[in-house]
Amino acid sequence: MLGQYVLAILGFSFIIMVHEFGHFVMAKLSGMHVEEFFLGFGPKLLKFKSRSGTLWGINAIPVGGYNKILGMEREAAIPEDLKHRSYSHKPYYKKFLVIIGGVLFNAVAAILMIMLFLSMGVYEANTTIDYIDPQAPAYQYGFEVGDKVIAIDGKPIDSWDEFSSSTQKHQGSDAIYTIVREEKQLDIAVVLEQKDEGYYLGIGPQVVKKNLSFLQVIKQSLNMVWDIIKTYVGLIGMLFKGQLSFNQARPVSPVGVISIFQQSAAMGMQNFILFIALISLIVGIGNLIPILPLDGGHVVILAIESIRRKPVPKKVLEVLNAIGIIMLVSLLVIGFVYDIISPFNIQNM
Repeated sequence: MLGQYVLAILGFSFIIMVHEFGHFVMAKLSGMHVEEFFLGFGPKLLKFKSRSGTLWGINAIPVGGYNKILGMEREAAIPEDLKHRSYSHKPYYKKFLVIIGGVLFNAVAAILMIMLFLSMGVYEANTTIDYIDPQAPAYQYGFEVGDKVIAIDGKPIDSWDEFSSSTQKHQGSDAIYTIVREEKQLDIAVVLEQKDEGYYLGIGPQVVKKNLSFLQVIKQSLNMVWDIIKTYVGLIGMLFKGQLSFNQARPVSPVGVISIFQQSAAMGMQNFILFIALISLIVGIGNLIPILPLDGGHVVILAIESIRRKPVPKKVLEVLNAIGIIMLVSLLVIGFVYDIISPFNIQNM
């Protein structure tokens, strides 16, 4: 159990560090000076300065991290010899790249983690029968565990999805299933039972682990990332439209996040890797919400400043920042209360 919590903390820290490293890399590529890059928060325990002038180190609380880019704090003093390398003196497109760098790196990390997850093999249902419902037509008409369904009404099927779809959407209750049993091919005529709006036979498939080719891993990882993004954005839209209750889309505090990570670690390393990828994407997308101090808020400010050709007034930024912090802290407090009185169960997600 302790090891699972250690993995959970490391997984959460990894996601935050990937995000911050995205800002760091984009700043470096844009010719900006990064003053500090630290793992964790709190008092500095270990530190050293690189030849580039960046102070690297580890803080007392090794969760998350941060980097400090010269000139991002508007009131900070900038040495004359470093002005050309400060954030505030760079063109807007370079500032934009730095701001979205964290999100981009979260997305890239998610793709790589999902590729790793898929390369370890995926479990897939096939058309070999592993379970028969004793109250279903399959039992009544003599199907046996180990039978492999290869066709329905003479139409070949290659996957469980094809079997399920063909059965549920069958035209009428009479169907002929072609099976292979002990290397012999048999046809079994069945009167299907109607269930809800379709038909069913009443069997469960055999689930086997399948290794994917490199090209399949790439294709499926990109498809999974796109599906996760669409689902998450769709859920946010449903929440604002009132189609999703607050309880269903409840916020989660760091306590809840660590608990969920621990539960995923308990399900095995492969599932843990997939969960890190999922959270990395959620962190990236969540940072695009257009409120300060999130990256999305900074993007909005940059867009306004690029149009006005002058900085947004300091007092406006302070008000917007205060509003954003109040909103985020409120969500964290609500999430913390929920995590105490109604802890997340990953099995119900």
